[in-house]
Amino acid sequence: MRYLFAELKKTAQMFPRMLLMAVLLMALIGGVAFCGVKAMDKEPLAVGADIGIVVRGDNRMTRMALAYVENMESAAKLCRFVQVSEEEGMRKLEGGELAALVLLPEELVEGIMNGQNPTVDVVFPKDARIEALLFRELTESGAGLLRVAQAQIYGAADTAAQYGLEEELAAMETEIDSYNLAFAPDRLALYDEETASATGRLSTAQYYAAAGAVLFLLLAGMAAYPVMQPEPAVFRRQLAGEGVGLSWQSMCRWLCGFLYLFCLAGFAWLVLRVAALLAPDLTGRLAEILVSGRNRVPAGVRAGMILLVLAAVTAFQCMIYNLAGSRTGSILLVFLLSVGMVYLSGGFVPSALLPQTMGAVGDVLPTACMIRACGGLLAGSGAGMGRCAVGLCLYAAAFGMAACLTERFRSRRFG
Repeated sequence: MRYLFAELKKTAQMFPRMLLMAVLLMALIGGVAFCGVKAMDKEPLAVGADIGIVVRGDNRMTRMALAYVENMESAAKLCRFVQVSEEEGMRKLEGGELAALVLLPEELVEGIMNGQNPTVDVVFPKDARIEALLFRELTESGAGLLRVAQAQIYGAADTAAQYGLEEELAAMETEIDSYNLAFAPDRLALYDEETASATGRLSTAQYYAAAGAVLFLLLAGMAAYPVMQPEPAVFRRQLAGEGVGLSWQSMCRWLCGFLYLFCLAGFAWLVLRVAALLAPDLTGRLAEILVSGRNRVPAGVRAGMILLVLAAVTAFQCMIYNLAGSRTGSILLVFLLSVGMVYLSGGFVPSALLPQTMGAVGDVLPTACMIRACGGLLAGSGAGMGRCAVGLCLYAAAFGMAACLTERFRSRRFG
């Protein structure tokens, strides 16, 4: 017990320095997360093309058709139509102000309906930019749809003439026109939409908040090396002579690391709560993520899962420190293993998007269980909590036994 109290006293004395190192790490991770959130909030890059429209003659039907095309979803996202004269349009096209110039003939709609099929001339600049290339693809797609519609009308007319159904031709043409009008603007007529979530029941923000919390706890253990490092060989022999066994030494160091992570997690939670109160607009989304599942998970379950996560993380770090021995090797090993395991467990890219083999490996890693446990607490989902609790207990016990065995092996080999 004297050794335990001495280790606890050492931890208390070194806690401010370890906290400062953890705060710097928190600031770095927070800055990266803030930039990521801001990048996600930005609208995706879109290409906008100014298209000149020349309407030859004052035809009401042509203008109605032009207004219809301007309001189509596929065209509105890509094009901005500007009505110009033919001379002005050519001048702007040569000057690079327009991506393309569309020349609409007189009585365009009437010509399509009566079978004359007047042509629409589209003029592109010599050095076409990406906007012009995209608009060319759009016009070619529209021309293909129009050819199909015309073939349907001609086919219906030939069929009606062949079988003496001229009286039904008007109804057939109306049905074909209605189908094509619904076919062109309505994407649901072309595709069935099915939403699939790579993060399961968690939202994207909750998933990455859980993964970030686990990564932070793992990396914060790098600052705990002064209180979790193995004792020198001479001091270990002196402690053994006083009846302090190697297993108890590992247990005391684990307890010191556990208390450090517990205090650090409480400090981080307090900082986030204070920030949410002082700057609700800036941290409102983060505060909502942190408390969204609070009322749906009992307090005892929340406390138990948090303690199990901290215990497993501490046991893992204790094992690594006993295995590596040196300060530099321990910190590098903790960093590499933490980042690697979090990546394989879907902490950076969801496991569903990783190769199947990598996803299968990551699913059995302790970090996967930790992320699921933290995510369940954030989302307020009790499903799978029992499985996560059992997994965390097994991982903590396995890491603790490995730490003790490593301690004994190093003691026998190096005295």
